[in-house]
Amino acid sequence: MSDQVLDSNGGGTGARPTFLTVLCILTFIGSGLGVLGGILGLVGSSALARFAPSGGLMIWTLLGLAAAGLCLFGAIQMWGLKKQGFMLYVAGVALSIVVSLINVFTMPDLGGSALGSSVESAMWTGVFIGVAINVAFVLMYNANRKALIH
Repeated sequence: MSDQVLDSNGGGTGARPTFLTVLCILTFIGSGLGVLGGILGLVGSSALARFAPSGGLMIWTLLGLAAAGLCLFGAIQMWGLKKQGFMLYVAGVALSIVVSLINVFTMPDLGGSALGSSVESAMWTGVFIGVAINVAFVLMYNANRKALIH
């Protein structure tokens, strides 16, 4: 597979930088797993709805699926060196961060037990790591924006 990108006239307009290629492949993997997890989450939340008729879980699962889909579609656009892909990716990251924060803040109180505080600590650690990774990827994609030509 060639990294050479062809314009509508058949001429080459430039090569995709290796760093952008690596970022896109990592995003394809991560966001692809996010989309798969969102689909499985929808199946699971619809099965749980039989026992606890709360629509809140499905809404957050749909928003998480939308965030992963935006990131994946943005990476596909950036693979083709399209500038709009960066904004789609940033929108997906922003939605992902908001959804993860809302999930942590709206989680039911687990009580003062050691297990409850351990679960809350683990959730906050996961949110902080996820935000750090997302921000790092946005910054790395931003460093490659000059390669996005159309």
